[in-house]
Amino acid sequence: MSSEPVALASPEEVPWKKLSPKAPLAALLPLSGMIGRIFLGALLPTFFAREQGLPIILLVIVASVAVLMLAAGLYEVATTSYRVVGAQLEIRSGIFTRTSRFIEAARVQNTEVLQPFVSKLLGLVEVKVETASGGKADGHLRGLTPEDAQALIHALQAVRREGAAVLLPGDAAPEERVLSEARLGGLLLYGATALGLGVLAVAMGAMHEIAETFHKLLLPWMEAHWEALAAPGMVWLSATVAAIAGLFGLWLVSGARAVLQFHGFRLVDTGTHLRAVGGLITRRQVTVRRARIQQVVLDEPLLRRALGFGSVEVETAGVRTGRQSEDRAELLVPVVPTARMPELLKDFVPELPDAMSFQGAHPKALLRARIRAVGLSVLVAAPATWFWGAWGAVAWLLLPAQLFGAWFDWRFQGWLVTEALVVVRQGFWRRRTTVVQRSRIQSARARQGPLERGYGVAHVRIDVAGSHVILPSVSWAEAQSLIDVLPARRPTRHAPLATLPDVRLPG
Repeated sequence: MSSEPVALASPEEVPWKKLSPKAPLAALLPLSGMIGRIFLGALLPTFFAREQGLPIILLVIVASVAVLMLAAGLYEVATTSYRVVGAQLEIRSGIFTRTSRFIEAARVQNTEVLQPFVSKLLGLVEVKVETASGGKADGHLRGLTPEDAQALIHALQAVRREGAAVLLPGDAAPEERVLSEARLGGLLLYGATALGLGVLAVAMGAMHEIAETFHKLLLPWMEAHWEALAAPGMVWLSATVAAIAGLFGLWLVSGARAVLQFHGFRLVDTGTHLRAVGGLITRRQVTVRRARIQQVVLDEPLLRRALGFGSVEVETAGVRTGRQSEDRAELLVPVVPTARMPELLKDFVPELPDAMSFQGAHPKALLRARIRAVGLSVLVAAPATWFWGAWGAVAWLLLPAQLFGAWFDWRFQGWLVTEALVVVRQGFWRRRTTVVQRSRIQSARARQGPLERGYGVAHVRIDVAGSHVILPSVSWAEAQSLIDVLPARRPTRHAPLATLPDVRLPG
C-alpha cells in the first residue's frame, strides 16, 4: 500500500466512459426475467384457469406495458456512462430523464464481478459496487468489457490507496494463498442439507407437473389393475414410496442449485482482500476488504455436523437483503470440514484467541425453555389425541424429545467478550457461532419482557450494519453492565477540547 498522495483530476479533464455496444443484448435476458416476475400475478390465473383466464384485451394491455418497460430498461442501459472523478464514482443514464449517482470511493465496502451465461457468450462482465447505504448495490454496470471492468476497479482502489491486484473471472493468480475449495461431492452434500423456501417452491412446481402426468398416463393404468393395487398393505407401501420419492426429489433440486451456485468455488487470500470465485452458468467473483469485515458466522446444523462439515458466512457493512443469513452474507464458504473451521476462522479474524472460555446462559433460562417445550408439546399432542385417538397419542412422544432438545440447546449456549471481539454460540439443532468486531457495533440494548422479568433474566441484542446477534439469557444486572462495555472505544479524530477556541455568543 502506497502512502503517496493520489493526484486527482478535475471533472473537466475526465472523459465519460460508455458501456459496450453489446450491453443491451447482455441485459435483455435479465430485464425480461425481472419484468416477467412483475406480471406473474396477472399471468398465473390464465395458466391455471385455461380458457377462463384473463380476457384477451387485458392480456394485450399487459403485454404492451411489459414491452414498454423492457424498451425503457434497454434504453437506460444503452445510455449509461460512468467515470471516476475526484474521489467519486459517477454514473449517469437517460436522455429525456437523466439520472446521476455519486458514490464515494472511500465508502465502497465490496466490489463484485459477475459473468452470467449470456454475458459470457458476448465476452462481457457486470460490476456491482456496494456501500453500507442499503440492500441493493449502489452501482450496477451491465455490459462492461473485462478490460474496462478491471480499469474501473483499479481506479476505485487507487482512490482508496489500495494496492491489491484485480483479477477477473478466469484470470490466473500466481501469488495468492488458497483458503478453501469446493468439490462436487461436497456441494451435493451441502445442497442436500440446505432445504430452503426456494427449493420448496421449485419442488411444488415439479409436483404440479407430476400430478398432470399422473392424471393423463398413470391413472388409466391403475384403474385397469385396481384389484392388485387394492391388496392389503399396498396403501402403506405406496405412501412410503411416495415419501421417499418426494424427499429424493427435494434433495436433487437442492443439490442442483448448490452446484449451479458454487461450482468451481475457490477462496483466496491476497493479503489485504479475500476473493471468492464460483458458479457454473453465472460466474460470480466477490472481493471483500479484510479491514471491512464486521461479522463471521459458523453455521453447523446437526445433519452437517454428523457428515463432518459446516459453512462459513462473512459479512461486511455492505448491507444485503434476504430472509436467510446466506442471502445477506457477502461471502459464503459452502463446505468447510469441521476440523478445518478453527483455522479458517483465525484467517478471517486474527484477533480470535486460541482458547475460548465461554460464559454459559443463565440457569433460569433452562427452566423457561422447559416450560415452553411442555406447552408446545401439549398444544400439538392434545388435539391430535382428541381427533385420532390411539394414533394421535403417538404425538406425546414430542414431550421427551422437546425436553431433551431444550436441555442440549441451553447447555451449548455461551458468550465471550474479548478486547476486540464478541463471540456468541447458540443452538443445538442448528449450531451457530457468531464473531462480531466490537469496533463495528452500532448499538447494544438490554431488554426484559414481562415473562423474562418473572424468571429474572434478560437478553442483550447487538446491532451491526444490516444485521444483529442476540446473546444468551443473562441476569438483568449483567445485561445492563454489558451494554455499557460492549461497543469498543474508537479513537477520536477531533482536536482535544482544550485546544478548541472559545465560542462567542452574540452580544
